[in-house]
Amino acid sequence: MTEKAYISREMSGESTSISMEDLLGNDREMLKKLQETVDRNVELYNITREQLNRITVVYELTKAIISITDFDELLKKISAEAAKLFNAVGCMIRLMEDGKLKVRASFGFPEAIREDITVSVGQGIAGKVAAEGKTIIAVSPEEFGTIAPNISIQTAICTPLKIGDQIIGTFGIYDKKSPDGSIMPFTDDDMITLEGFASIAAIAIDKSILYETAVRQEKEAVEAKDRVEELKDYLQGLIENTADAIVTTDMEGVVTSWNIGAEKIYGYDKDEARGQFMPFIPEFLIEMEKNYSDRVKNGETIKGIETVRRTKDGLLIDVSLTLSPIKSSTGTIIGISGIARDITEKKRIEKELLRKNNELSRLFFISSAMRGTLELDKLLRMVLTAVTMGDGLGFNRAMLFLLDEDKGVLKGAMGVGPATHEEAWQIWSRLSMEHKNLQSLLDEIESSPLRKDSFMDRLCCGIEVSLDLDTILTKTVKEKTAFNVIDVYAERLSDLILIQQLGTAAYAVVPLISMDRVIGVLWVDNLYSRRPITDHDMDFLKGFTDQIASAIENARLFDHVTRAEQELENIFESISDILYVTDRDFIIKRVNKAVLDMTGKKPEEIIGKKSFEALHEFDKCEVRYRQEEMSIKRPFLEELEDMQHGKAFLISCSPILDMSGELMGTVHIVRDITELKKLKEKVITAERMAALGEMAAKVAHEIRNPLLSIGGFARRLEKRLDGDLKEYSRIIVDETKRLEGILNDTLSFVKSARLDRKSVDVSGLFDNIINLLEPAVYERGNVLIKEIERSFNIYIDHDRFKEAILNLANNANQATENGQIRMRANIKTEYSDADLFGHRAENKEAVIEIEDTGCGVKEEDMGRIFDPFFTTRPTGTGLGLSITKRIIEEHDGKIEIESAWGRGTKFKIILPFEEEVV
Repeated sequence: MTEKAYISREMSGESTSISMEDLLGNDREMLKKLQETVDRNVELYNITREQLNRITVVYELTKAIISITDFDELLKKISAEAAKLFNAVGCMIRLMEDGKLKVRASFGFPEAIREDITVSVGQGIAGKVAAEGKTIIAVSPEEFGTIAPNISIQTAICTPLKIGDQIIGTFGIYDKKSPDGSIMPFTDDDMITLEGFASIAAIAIDKSILYETAVRQEKEAVEAKDRVEELKDYLQGLIENTADAIVTTDMEGVVTSWNIGAEKIYGYDKDEARGQFMPFIPEFLIEMEKNYSDRVKNGETIKGIETVRRTKDGLLIDVSLTLSPIKSSTGTIIGISGIARDITEKKRIEKELLRKNNELSRLFFISSAMRGTLELDKLLRMVLTAVTMGDGLGFNRAMLFLLDEDKGVLKGAMGVGPATHEEAWQIWSRLSMEHKNLQSLLDEIESSPLRKDSFMDRLCCGIEVSLDLDTILTKTVKEKTAFNVIDVYAERLSDLILIQQLGTAAYAVVPLISMDRVIGVLWVDNLYSRRPITDHDMDFLKGFTDQIASAIENARLFDHVTRAEQELENIFESISDILYVTDRDFIIKRVNKAVLDMTGKKPEEIIGKKSFEALHEFDKCEVRYRQEEMSIKRPFLEELEDMQHGKAFLISCSPILDMSGELMGTVHIVRDITELKKLKEKVITAERMAALGEMAAKVAHEIRNPLLSIGGFARRLEKRLDGDLKEYSRIIVDETKRLEGILNDTLSFVKSARLDRKSVDVSGLFDNIINLLEPAVYERGNVLIKEIERSFNIYIDHDRFKEAILNLANNANQATENGQIRMRANIKTEYSDADLFGHRAENKEAVIEIEDTGCGVKEEDMGRIFDPFFTTRPTGTGLGLSITKRIIEEHDGKIEIESAWGRGTKFKIILPFEEEVV
């Protein structure tokens, strides 16, 4: 048994004994409770200290808010202190502007993102707070979304900024940090603190906004006052210095103010005008002015009144007037303000412009009417009618003289006007009664036959004035100047012939000038009305002649051009060559008679079409001209062969250029040179054949006899010799035969032969040739095939044509080994759409083809295949195909070749078909 320890203690006079074990158990319980008490006290201390810190921050912030007057600085201070208070990464203050929550201040965020993070109500955490009006705590990014690009936020708390029930913005704190630096969520205490903080901030922001508004309004009021003062000074200066007359009166019309402009316009000074009833109003306008005043007294403003005023000197002037009421501060009309502008000069100019406009309108009408005709006599009649009509220039009489530069005289061309006073009154009365005006008379001249049998016509046409004389008429031409002779007896240079024959006492003469060259003169007078010719009349007359001179010159030029055009038309139509004109796109514009005769078409079937549509083959030359010559704009010449119809043409394409050298079109001349070309070819062929014939004759004379001797002796030796010598003799015999063949070919090529044409069956001809060639064909392993669907007859020289076919078949056999040779014959019928000249025809031809599967012809040799003495075989003479071509052409046919190296050759013979199918 363990020994127990006892503790003796006196309590209340009693002695108590406690064991050690009981004592230790009680201590542990006490210590535990003590520890809990300490922990609670520490926690309460920390909370109290944190709250104290927050209260301190709020207090300091409140003091700062009170001391800061700059609004932007205030917002920055609030955001910075709030972030510090909550130990947060960032803070953002948004204010409501135009329905959007715009960032006005931030802490911990880049300034550059402000514009990018404006949100609408309901958008994001700030938008939701503004929409709901309550604080929101977000513990994850999913709850509030992306604040801004490239910015990561984990937690957030946002509360509304309110003034009463009105939300003016939001207050957001982002990413609260713990003491160790990690991000921690916001608590309810944080929410309470932030809401209190936001309440203070909202009040401060509202007061700051009100303060700024008051400051701005005060500033605007000061600026407005300054502007009013400035405007007042400006208006005062404007009133005093304006050129317009500004006059104010009371309700009875008594002048109360009078500016400098009024002094200058009306002539009265201030002292003379003030206190007087408006002294500038003429007596005949007083009643009208009272009507204007009554309207203004009723509050109406009258603008743009054009009236007259009387100056101090008694002159009447034109003014433009504006009347308006003068009101007191209570809105009562207490007077009338009148602003008058002197428009006397403007009115004078308007009247002058109106007169000028009327004159120009008449000139334009007359000019337009005259430019509608290019007949010279009708144009001259229109000119003189316009000069003498009342609604024209209004002169009594007029005559036109045209300059004949070759003779050096002014020659009367036409005259208009009455012969006597009685006739003048009769004409004017008739025109008045019939209500005829200038336009109707000009229309009559345009539409009616022209008569030149009046007194003035006969008189004018009989007048000729030599330029060698020194008179007003000749001086007008020489000096290109108009003259107004007021008194013919006082003017030394007056034209006596006009005075004597016309009885004129005063007249005017104006030159007709076109392109700085005088082409004639216009003479006018007012014998019957006695109205003087004024300077204004002269100006009007000069303006008129400036218009008509070019029209007269154009009519004269048109007359010359018409005659020249008729001559060219006759030449154009009489040319025997085909001639047509196209535009730059080769659309036919004109054709001559030769084109119509050759094509059998009407002009409308050709003109307006592309040349290659109407004249088929010519477009080849035109295309080459376009490609090669158009850029340098020079003529192009080319020969063109119509293989289908056996025609040859010489075609020239020449450019048509405008004044600036730009291409307008082309002129095409087509000359048929078929006969000329055939004659030229015959001459060349004859000359060549003559030379070859002469050579062949010499060769035959020099070679034939020795060759025959050699051949004869070689044959005799071949019969007598044996062994190698016999073989040598045979070689001599073979070569002699070859030489004899060459000699025969040469003689055959150069000799002229008369054809003995007969109707020959093509099938029989083929059979004959096949029989002759069969051994040679068999020897080379070839097969000779005849292809004729239906036999037919052709007109040929049997022996000559057989020689040609035999040459082709033999050549095919020599070019082919272990292949095929085909001999074909058929009749080909073609229905031409349109020949060279537009005719449609049915053409029948006999076609013979020799085709092999041999080696073919090289491309570079195709152009020389029919040349004499051209050969690709070592043992050939090169005359076979030349002889063949000559024989075919003697039969009015043609030969064509189609070949490709390594793929065989086909010769095609085309002959005119003259027989029916058998």
